[in-house]
Amino acid sequence: MHKVLFLLATSSILLVSSAAQAQPGAFATSPQGSMQGNAPATDAGSIRQWFASYDSVRKAAQMSPEERNRADGLLSKGLSVFVPGPEKMQAQKLLTGLVGKYQMAVEKLKQLPYYGETAQLHQAYFNYFSQAQGLFSDYLRVQDNIMAKDQNGRSIMADLIGRKAALEQLEAQCKAMDAAARAQFGIKAF
Repeated sequence: MHKVLFLLATSSILLVSSAAQAQPGAFATSPQGSMQGNAPATDAGSIRQWFASYDSVRKAAQMSPEERNRADGLLSKGLSVFVPGPEKMQAQKLLTGLVGKYQMAVEKLKQLPYYGETAQLHQAYFNYFSQAQGLFSDYLRVQDNIMAKDQNGRSIMADLIGRKAALEQLEAQCKAMDAAARAQFGIKAF
């Protein structure tokens, strides 16, 4: 039952994902919002188990400090990472690894039970990992074709810096939401 509800929410989240890119920090709301008030509270043990599984997903997807520095450094160099050479190869390797990590995180979040008490946090990180995967996939696309266009015919390259800034803002909001949820349930910090 929980997986069915989460899959319904996931469909809604995917529809909202492009809106969340346009409005940094916009999260999908649960389609079961009106039902949550009537739903019985999830027991504390299930909530603790959910956080343990969720932390495992986040840990597996988390960039190491070295990866974060390399990603920030490479992505801040602009066009130089698109010119053939060692920096382009390093960027491709790093970005491919990040796309894989975030794709795995999205899939694992889909498998977590969907509880009303953790719904907003669940959806927020689903949005974050989905958008991160899309952003880094697009960085890879423009490495192969700097003139690549999105489905609306707009230049992908033109939006990358803004999308990266929006993703950083979304990450900060997710972390704040995570801290609030942990405080509410007495769960140790990630």
